[in-house]
Formats: sequence, C-alpha cells, structure tokens
Amino acid sequence: MSIAPIRRRARHRTTAVPVVGGLLVLGLLALATPAVAHPSATAGSDGPVTVPAPGAGDGATVTVSRTIGLVNQTVRVSWSGFRPSSATRLQNSGDSLDVNTENPVRVYECRGADPASSSDCYGSPGFRGVDATATNPAIPAVPPFTYPGQTDAFDATPDGPANWQDTVTGADGTGQVTIQLFTKRESAALGCDAGAPCSLVVVPNYGRPQGDTEDLLDAPWAWARRTVVPLGFLPVDDACPLSGSSLRVEGSPMVADLLATWRGRTCTLADHPVTLDYTSIGEPQTRGDVASGTTDTGLVIDPLDADAAATAGVVYAPVTVTGLVVAFQIDDAHGRPVTSMHLNARLVAKLITASYRSGGDPAVIDNPVNIFHDPEFLKLNPGVDWPGGAPGNHPLLLGDLSDTTLALTRWIASDPDARAFLKGKPDPWGMTVNATYKDLDLPFAGYPLLDQALSSTFQPIQGMDALARQLSIAQFPGALVTQENGQNVVTKQPRQNPGAREVFGIIDAADAAKFLLPTASLQNASGAFVAPTTASLQAGITHAVVNADGVTRRVDLASQDPHVYPLTLLVSAALSTHADKAARGLMADFLDYVDGPGQVPGQRVGQLPPGHAPLTKALRAEVTRARAAVLAGPSTEPTVDPSPTDTPPSSPTDQPTTPVGPVGPVGPASGPGDATGSLPLTAPSDGASPSAGATPPASTEAAAAPQMVAVSSESTTARQLLLPVLLGFALLGLVAGPALLWLGRSGRGPQWLQR
Repeated sequence: MSIAPIRRRARHRTTAVPVVGGLLVLGLLALATPAVAHPSATAGSDGPVTVPAPGAGDGATVTVSRTIGLVNQTVRVSWSGFRPSSATRLQNSGDSLDVNTENPVRVYECRGADPASSSDCYGSPGFRGVDATATNPAIPAVPPFTYPGQTDAFDATPDGPANWQDTVTGADGTGQVTIQLFTKRESAALGCDAGAPCSLVVVPNYGRPQGDTEDLLDAPWAWARRTVVPLGFLPVDDACPLSGSSLRVEGSPMVADLLATWRGRTCTLADHPVTLDYTSIGEPQTRGDVASGTTDTGLVIDPLDADAAATAGVVYAPVTVTGLVVAFQIDDAHGRPVTSMHLNARLVAKLITASYRSGGDPAVIDNPVNIFHDPEFLKLNPGVDWPGGAPGNHPLLLGDLSDTTLALTRWIASDPDARAFLKGKPDPWGMTVNATYKDLDLPFAGYPLLDQALSSTFQPIQGMDALARQLSIAQFPGALVTQENGQNVVTKQPRQNPGAREVFGIIDAADAAKFLLPTASLQNASGAFVAPTTASLQAGITHAVVNADGVTRRVDLASQDPHVYPLTLLVSAALSTHADKAARGLMADFLDYVDGPGQVPGQRVGQLPPGHAPLTKALRAEVTRARAAVLAGPSTEPTVDPSPTDTPPSSPTDQPTTPVGPVGPVGPASGPGDATGSLPLTAPSDGASPSAGATPPASTEAAAAPQMVAVSSESTTARQLLLPVLLGFALLGLVAGPALLWLGRSGRGPQWLQR
C-alpha cells in the first residue's frame, strides 16, 4: 500500500468521536507510558547513550550512537528487548508501506525534545483514523507532518525526502538502523539548531486494536509505546564575531567539514583568533582564482601551473591527509548490512563507465546484469549471499570538475588490467567495457556521460556534500519515466529501505565517516587490499611522488608497500605572498592552528575529525616553512624559524610519527591479501596532541561506552536553586548600591568612586 493513497483517503474522511469513545481512546493510550529520555550532564558525552524503553517491553532499551554536538550527520540507533517482527526485513521499497510484516519499528527525527505526536516528525505520513463501530470507539486521525506556512496539509516533505527509517526486530529482540539527522539547513521545517532542540523517536507497532504493520506506525496505539531521545546540535549559523577581519579561503570540498569545525574554534581563540570565510568550490576553479588574484588562499590537491604560481608568489602548506573512498549501503540476500568489500581498479572502471547490463542497451547487452552477478566481483568477495541487485547498479558520482576524479582515474589508468579493459579487451570472464566508453582517455577531471540510453538514470550529482547525503539515504538520482494514459510521467527514484539497499558512491573519507558509511578495501600495486585507515593514509602520503614545488604530492601508484591506500590525497593551501600584510598575518595565524590544535584527532569543535589523518613530521615542517614565507612577503625566500621545537624538512620516505587509528566507520576487511593492520573499529573521539603547543581534551574509556539514562520528567532542581541565587544577588545590589553611592558622594571611598 503506498503512502499517497492513504493520504488521499484521509483527506476526505470525517471521523466521529463520541464522548464515550474518546474516553476509551484515552484508556487505550494509557496502556503504554511513553519513555522520554532526559540525558544528564554526565551522559552528554561524545559516545553512545542508552535509555530504557518501557513502552516496548520490560527491560527494553534504546541506544543512540551520539546525541550531542551534532551536525548534519548519521547516527546509529539500536534496541533490545523489543517484540520480534514476523519477517527478517520489510517487503517493500522506499515509496510504499508493508502491510504484511508484523511488529515493525520506525525511527523518526522530530521537532522538539518531547514531540506531542508524529505530526512533529519529518515526513510522517500520518494516520487516517478509524470510524466507530457498534463495539469499538472511533480513533481520531493523526495529520501528517505539520509546519508553519504549510499550504497542503498532506505535503509532509517540504524540504526533501522523508526523514524516517523503518525496519524489523530480529528473533532475539534486537535491531538497528542508521538515520541521517537534518539541521535547519537541510530541513527548515524541522528547524534543528543549538537553540531549537530536536529528538529521535523510536516507535514499535505491536497492534491493538486495528493492526501491527508498517502502514499503521503513526496510529495512536503505536505512538503510545514510543521512546524519545533528545538531541543537541551545534550552531548552524555563524557563531563567530561579526566584527574584525576574516581570512577568505576557497577550494577543495574534501575539507568542507574540516574547515567548518576548525572555524568554530579559530575565531574564539584568546590569542591570534582568525575567522575563516570558506567557500567550497572545485580545485580546478580554485587554481584559476589563486592565479588571477581573486583569492589569496586556495585549497588544492594538484598544484598550480609553475608559471602561474610564480606570478602569484604562491607557497604551499599541507593542510590535511585524507582520501577518496568507494562507500556503499548494501544489504545481503537476507537483509543484513554488508560491512566490508574488496574492489580492484577494473571493477571500479566497470562501475564508472556503466558497463553492467541495463535494459536493452546495446552497448552492454552481453554483460552481467550488475556487479553482484560479475564473476570477478564474486571471486574477490566470497562468503556473502549477495542480493539480486538492480540492473546496472550505477554508482553515485560527483558531477563537478575535481582533482578527486583525477586521482581516481589516475589509479585506474595505472592498473594494466583496468587500462586494457577500457581499451576494449574483455575481462577473463568475457565482460567488455560499455561500447560508448571504449578507448576513454584517462585521467579526466569530470565524468563524461557518453551512453545516451542511460541519460535518465546515470546522473552525476553536483556537490560532494549533496552526493554524500544522497548516498546516506540510499536514493539514486535521476528519475523514472512511466506511461499513464499515453502521457510520460516522471517520478523520482524511491529511497531504498534498510534490508534492501544496493547503492554505491564515490565520496571523500570524512563524509563516509560522518554518515557511518562502510568503505571498500582497494587493491594497490602490491596486490594487497587496503582500507582507508589513518595508518594506510599516512603510508600513502609517505610513499608519494613529490611535485616540483617540493610540497604538494600524489600517492606513488607503483609503490610495492602493501600498506598504501591508493586513493590517498594531500590537500594543501596555496597561499599568495603578494597578499597585503594583514591578510598574510591571518594566513600565519591559520597555519599556526593547522600545525597545532588542528592536528588533534576527535569529533569536538576544532579537532581533526574522522576521515582525516594527522600530518606527518615532514608535512608539518612544510607548514612551518610556509608560515615563515607568508610572513616574510614576496621578496624573501622561505626560511624556517629557529626554534628548539622546529622539525627540519624530511624526505618523503619519513615514517609517520603520529598515533594511528581508523578514519572511517568500518575497520579492515578480513581475508587473505588485506594489509590494514590490527586497528580498532572506530576513530577516537579525543586523542593526544601531536603538537607540544596543543592542549588535548580529557578522554576516558567511560566516555565512549554506552550509558544508561534515567527516564523521568524534566528535573526542576536547577530552576529551584537558581531562584534563591538570583534573589541573593538582588539583595546584595539593594544593600551595596546605596552604600557605594554614599561613599562616592562623601569622598570617603576609593579614588575610582570619587570621579
């Protein structure tokens, strides 16, 4: 049953609720007491928070992986002690509701810390109500999601796709799902911000009186069993002072989240604060803007042309080591999420050239229907019951000109098997490249759309952040075209429900970590399959080819080191020494932060978030050199400030000196050929500073462990204590004010009172 028909019927239904029936409904709602969690100060950690869920069953609990300091990101919600569902996954797609599977669970993002009904929850389809019968009272309708300025009462998704996730509970009473959290930037209708709290609501449907299936999850009897977990967000709007100068920075989308978290700290520093005015644009355009003087600070991966860099007086400073990843949301044939995968360059080449069979497209007609039927993929990924898959399995790709696409296609071009495949040579099982992509020139900075038969379904997405969000909700871009009464009807692709997801995307490591997306282990030149961890990223940048400028570099794709992640990227700041003195001072302050507190791994404001690896000793020495050059201006050669703590420049083969750990949500893939080391599965929320000048925050194991939070009404203790304190200050003012006035007028007080 689709959502739309439910809403249309609700639009014309009039529900009579007799007084007696209303009382009976109130009694029904009283059968289960909703659990509203109010985390204490000690529970407000960076780690998981667990709350009781009495409405779901005796001893039932709900755990949320993170509840404070939130931005637009994904959190994991899990539960135990719930009533098992009647199936292992929901039997529907994202644009319809399952009317057969019993005891499903819905996780909502809702407005407010204690939403009154599902009408406060984004995308809620509502409940159409139940008419009274001779034996049962009427049950009132529940409107879909409502918001100020709503003109259509049944338009529950004004800001984009619905933000709820439905799934099942296993036979052992446990279940889990991930959900992307919207701030007011992604959903103005929800309005979640530091000053406007929101919450996660977990709703099981056990039935009574009319049904216990997914289409009735907004019914009052299901909502009565809800568990509410309040969420705390970081400020969405600019929290920096409005006065003073700012450093204009533009460039690589790979560092958008990094610059956002650094910016929230650099502008509040007691010494040498700097406000970062950052614009995310593609690296090719950034190089042009730096060369023309449009901007003095650009963030790039590949360097400027040597002549252009010399004309602009450019020096380079490393900013972060990160990587490009193949992320995915894929569930196996049993509905269980897949967490690891091996891919080689030829398989990625097959994906980005749309070489799997799609309909009657003659360019791919003899190829496997999708990657899950590709013998090469199955050989590299044994032991998994892969899903049937959709035709083509087109990955989500970036639609902008980008150095990241250049890095990906350089890796593909460096592999003899992938290069031969693109030239037209079949793989060992007979699969050939999409005929429209044969002899494709590599590398390239933007994905060409050469197969017109796929124009409506194979569409790169503008903006790395938009691409990551799309992958997070498991929804393909493009549209489906169907015929109705002789007319073409265009509809968006539906979201894919947990248990039936089959989506790939090529994004940056930081977004993969932020949205809790597993990433593939990629084959390097040694034949090893390597996941994007801190260790493998630092190995990739340590074994790198240094460009003529001596700073920017790219991973050595011929390196036989089995620890190298082949899509490692170094993002550097291209800084114009021709900028005015004030701007160069701000550049130097920014580089101080890059080389100090900015290298502390963690998820708090101002730290180095997961997906980024700390700079190696050699790279930090280059930051120091660039800082000196910027301060000196255009007429002086770069020098290193003499200091006992300065690190002299080292060769690119220096080994990393910083602690290692993972940068993504998924650890090393198991199996022969892995070269990922023995590392924990999640990035540390705090870490020791690699800089003597940085002060790392306190960190304990307890902060990362699940915590139990009492379920109760909001405590009034703080407000009760605040009133006497305020009264005390008021009494002090009444006494001290006249006394100071008398001392000043009589000349008996201190000098500052006699002025």
